[in-house]
Amino acid sequence: MPYVTTASNVTMTTCQETFVDRRWNCSSIIQAPNYTPDLTSGTREQAFVYALSSAALGHTVARACSAGTLLLCGCGHVPTGPPHGDFKWGGCADNLQYGIKYSRSFSDGPWMRKKTKKTVDGVLNRHNNRAGRRALRANLMTQCKCHGVSGSCNIKTCWKGLPRIQTIADYLKQKYYVAIEVIDHRVRRNPELLPVNSQLGMYQNDDLIYTTKSPDYCMPNPKVGSLGTLGRRCNATSDGTDSCDSMCCGRGYRRYTVEKVERYDYLGYLTFGLTKSISTKYHLTVKKENLLTVFRLVLCVYWYCRRDFIQLLTLINS
Repeated sequence: MPYVTTASNVTMTTCQETFVDRRWNCSSIIQAPNYTPDLTSGTREQAFVYALSSAALGHTVARACSAGTLLLCGCGHVPTGPPHGDFKWGGCADNLQYGIKYSRSFSDGPWMRKKTKKTVDGVLNRHNNRAGRRALRANLMTQCKCHGVSGSCNIKTCWKGLPRIQTIADYLKQKYYVAIEVIDHRVRRNPELLPVNSQLGMYQNDDLIYTTKSPDYCMPNPKVGSLGTLGRRCNATSDGTDSCDSMCCGRGYRRYTVEKVERYDYLGYLTFGLTKSISTKYHLTVKKENLLTVFRLVLCVYWYCRRDFIQLLTLINS
């Protein structure tokens, strides 16, 4: 199942890129399938990851169909309606219908079994999986190609195609911000998830839902799946989620300057030189009890890399 593997890697990479500027940066996803509590206890982070993984699988399969690398499917359907513009429908559209069908079968499969179908987790995860697949339809776009002499666009052929997966992730991130907390109002043996705040009204199929409030992710806490933010970089000039005030949770931060020295040469010539670049970075302050550990780490690095240090110092002084 190479497409499932590809979609899994895409999910991990895209999730970390999407949340790189937040306390929770999706780093726990690399432990899949052995998820930590932040992705198993019904949090909004779990809702995002399930939606993104379902969307990524549908996205990967739909594009594989149009590229001809998946023999079980072909191009997507050509729209039946007349084109709104100076073009004609044609080309090879991404087969979104087959991609969604494949994703539904694989992603919802574990939650459609007899033991999980009528559980809160089953209902919750199936809903968020569907929200991810619906995000693909919501972002389907018209893509075109021009035909003509000398690059002119006398004839334009268009089809329906999917955007980059990062666009889908950004769309789901907005859903993450306004995710709706729900609670189980069980009717006989069938769970029914309803909003905790009834004044918000019933959630829609496109919304992300969760059952457990997320921690602040400031301090390490394995019980809730929090890795903490110690050692993370922050932006001292930002007012957003990547700011030092937010990322460091009010514990202060350390400013330091990094000077990077690189040696370069040209093949076939005796030409050598040095390039230097200086940058200022900010890190969350290391606590006093961790200073001994840091000191030991520095000694360890020096011991194993002392020869490179000596060569580098000799090169700089020459």
